Amino acid sequence: MDINSTCSEFHFLISAALDGELSVTESSTLSAHLHSCVTCRQLEATLAIQHRLVRVGSIDEMPDLAPRVLAVAHPPRLGRRGWVRQALAVIGLTELVISIPALILGEDSGAPIHVARHIGSLGAALGFALLYVAWKPTRAYGLLPFVASLAAFMTISSSLDLVFGRASLATESTHLVEFGGMFFVWLLAGSPRPRIPRPSRLVHEFG
Repeated sequence: MDINSTCSEFHFLISAALDGELSVTESSTLSAHLHSCVTCRQLEATLAIQHRLVRVGSIDEMPDLAPRVLAVAHPPRLGRRGWVRQALAVIGLTELVISIPALILGEDSGAPIHVARHIGSLGAALGFALLYVAWKPTRAYGLLPFVASLAAFMTISSSLDLVFGRASLATESTHLVEFGGMFFVWLLAGSPRPRIPRPSRLVHEFG
């Protein structure tokens, strides 16, 4: 681009100069043109003021959303040196080992083979899930409803069997592994507690 180019062609160079994008040759050509063109000098001065205002303009204050995001995300709590994960891994592996006789051999306290293998499948699935959460602790909060409901229904069924004499404390003691798994998943999920929503909040959400 030479000094005889039209002013419209230099307008692009003025903008590029403000952004620091000109080569040495283009910068020399623009300087020569501005020296001889009053109109382009005025345009450069106006654009320079606008460019500075844009760069140093005040930023609107943004609220700190970190606490709200963390509350919803439920980050895992690993305990000192990750002991919660280690304990959960041991319990998951134990559950898998306990489930092998029923799953493969069909043996579970005299239950029919078909029923025993269903019970073994459930126990093996739980053991695998506990091991997976020990490996990926961010999944703890999502698994918590399953293990908590399993522990609750297991408590009900075991209590009924004990009351009516269909089981003994010795046979039901194996379920302590499942309760241990629920406890450590709960710890890993950040020890959440159930919150009862207020009536006004329910109206706001569903009204």
